[in-house]
Amino acid sequence: MIDPVTLLLYAAALFVATVAQRVIGLGFGLVMGPVSVMVAGPIAAVPLNCIFSAIGCALMLPGVWRDVDWRRLVWLLLPALPATVAGLLVARIVPTDALRIAVGTVAIAGLLVSVAFTRTQHTLDGPATRIASGLAIGGLNAAVGVGAPPVGVYALVSRWDPRVLAATMQPFWVVLNLATLASRQLLVPEGFPDWPWWAWVGAAAAAALGTLLAHRIAHRVPASAARTAIVVLSLAGGAAVIVSGVAGLIAG
Repeated sequence: MIDPVTLLLYAAALFVATVAQRVIGLGFGLVMGPVSVMVAGPIAAVPLNCIFSAIGCALMLPGVWRDVDWRRLVWLLLPALPATVAGLLVARIVPTDALRIAVGTVAIAGLLVSVAFTRTQHTLDGPATRIASGLAIGGLNAAVGVGAPPVGVYALVSRWDPRVLAATMQPFWVVLNLATLASRQLLVPEGFPDWPWWAWVGAAAAAALGTLLAHRIAHRVPASAARTAIVVLSLAGGAAVIVSGVAGLIAG
């Protein structure tokens, strides 16, 4: 259950996360991950994030339709979908806190290497890069609810235009999160949030308001600022996952 005050705080965070998601194409899980854990607990946090990320991105899709890179979307999505099953299976076997520390460490290392790579004149965007990125995004999103860091890595090494990235990731997250929810229902059915109807409606309304505001400001954000935000949010996501894992080990 959730009380009205907690719902108001959750809705405020959801509003901010939706704006970030529209402007740079990632950030929802990074903002909402810790908040969802505090509100609903670690087990229910992943499906909760999947639900509202899918809702928010679906609301954004009509406004970004013309900028979606459908070819690259397919390249990333096809490996990401089966990786959701693998991620859920790994999460059932490996202790959650240890998994979070490992994932966060690898994510930060990958981002640092990617930032160094962008200082060269090379671009890394072949089929192998896209497949590996899709596998990492889908697996980590399902396992620990943080798929943004590998998106940031791929965006940097491929030098993906931020505007096209932000547009393409909206349908990507809709499909991936729905697939994660379906896979979770089959493999890990327990832990679904027990909220009253008014809580679902209130949170969905916050996502809708965030979408309206985000559409107004998205085109005013310079490409350089968007790239910086991708790096910062991805690093923050990796660090947050490590901290949550360490905190869990200490508490346990």
